[in-house]
Amino acid sequence: MKATLTFTLPDEQGEYDAARLGRDALTVLWDIDQHCRSILKHGDPSDAVRKLCETLRAKIPSEMLDV
Repeated sequence: MKATLTFTLPDEQGEYDAARLGRDALTVLWDIDQHCRSILKHGDPSDAVRKLCETLRAKIPSEMLDV
């Protein structure tokens, strides 16, 4: 399958940047999820760190981590 995205620059610069940087953003979210998972599974984090990790992981849609 092929897909072609067309943007009218500079009017749609934000949309273009989001599409262009999408893979990098997914990689960062995956790294954050894995780091938080490791802290929750293996570490003995403080309540604040545990709550932060749980909150971050809950906000990342699972579909974003399956690519």
